[in-house]
Amino acid sequence: MDSYKDIVKSLRREDKTTQARLQSIIFDNLFVSQFDPFPLVSNERCGLWYVRPDQIAETAYFKSTDGHTHEWRFSTRRLNLNLLPLLATERTIVLVDSTRKGKLLPDALSKTVPIWCSVLNYIMFEGENVPDQFSELAAGNWLATPREMVSESEHASISERIASFASEAKRLGLVSKRMLLEHLGARQPILPCWMWPGKKGTVRERADCFTICCVSASARGSRPPGWNHSAPYVQGAGDDHELWAPRALDASSFWNDVYPETAPNLRVVESGNVCSWLSEEELLRRVEAIINIKLHRANIPTDDSTTVHDHNTLSIDISPLGNTGIYIGQITENIDIEVLLRYAPNLHHVVVLSKDFTVQAPENCSVAVSHYRVESTKKGAKQLRDILPRSVANVVPSPSSSVVVLCDTGKDLAVGVALCLLGKHFSPTWVSAPGPVNKDIVKQHLSKISECRKINPSRNTLQSVNTFLM
Repeated sequence: MDSYKDIVKSLRREDKTTQARLQSIIFDNLFVSQFDPFPLVSNERCGLWYVRPDQIAETAYFKSTDGHTHEWRFSTRRLNLNLLPLLATERTIVLVDSTRKGKLLPDALSKTVPIWCSVLNYIMFEGENVPDQFSELAAGNWLATPREMVSESEHASISERIASFASEAKRLGLVSKRMLLEHLGARQPILPCWMWPGKKGTVRERADCFTICCVSASARGSRPPGWNHSAPYVQGAGDDHELWAPRALDASSFWNDVYPETAPNLRVVESGNVCSWLSEEELLRRVEAIINIKLHRANIPTDDSTTVHDHNTLSIDISPLGNTGIYIGQITENIDIEVLLRYAPNLHHVVVLSKDFTVQAPENCSVAVSHYRVESTKKGAKQLRDILPRSVANVVPSPSSSVVVLCDTGKDLAVGVALCLLGKHFSPTWVSAPGPVNKDIVKQHLSKISECRKINPSRNTLQSVNTFLM
């Protein structure tokens, strides 16, 4: 019997073809491109489809679940503080996302971002004089929401929680007034505004505040103005791409490889539009062929992977976690241990969490390599509970005995292992002084990791970490 996921995937493909989705994404990107004078920030993951890679100034992780009715919260594992330096230099940024649910805005833009802004403003202005033009906003705990999407009663309910959200962030040491001023360079509030297809108005840069313009890329409805294609328009076409996209097709490969392909027997896009004369089967065949050619050129096998790259030319995405001796990163192909030795001095141990790739070392190598074949999925995050006791056993990281932890994304499973190592061997300030561990300390470690690289550990990963440490 087919799995539930297979059935859902089949139904979605019958209702909305890949051709229709890709054409809708191209169409929506034209709308997003109108905001190009400002830095474009993709809200991962859906927002990545609507901003071409060459347009992306930064990415963010604002989840709609943090804005669901009666489940509002300020996420302590998705702080998005990487946006502050960009706001400091540009003053106005455009955050791009979409939704497939027939709404003007996803909850991430209508509520999660406003909560984030209001919490930071609350902390920044607590005990300070508020400029007259913002006094009314400050009296409502700095919460601003779009009236088209958020009722007065829901707005009031969220506003009541802002003070407690701010108190928790301060108590954990995740956000402080001093830190905000250092990043922003001025005590000015961060205010959201909203745009979507069909809404009148423009984005205005203000001298008295920083602005996050929340843009929903997709139009609501089945045939928006300007849609002149036989295929049906798909609102939020890029959402949950793993349920409809061909294997290995993601936003990056679409814009970088599929969209510009011009070979007559491979091209999918012509003159800025998906070739309408292609059948669904032929389009999928061409997409997979383009991706396979890309993988072949990169010398990465698509199935049983055994190839190792020349370590003199290969670079790898890893980040040191302060002076702890712990490095976390992404593995996207088989690599030789010599590559890691260039990046991680005094390397003693490597932990690889990947179904497809590994780090290869000679038998007499002094570096221990532990490889766990696990996918970067919800299932893989749950499997982490069984892996953690083995992966961190007898591993004591330090500047003189470093450990590298790699996973397929460099943002999830590797972060889980790193959290366990930090919790066992370091204080929340990353001094080598192990002590009792609780959820607050895990959150503090997570916040410091987010200062070193972009991360997005899943709830299941963090639950596995808490189970192991506590």
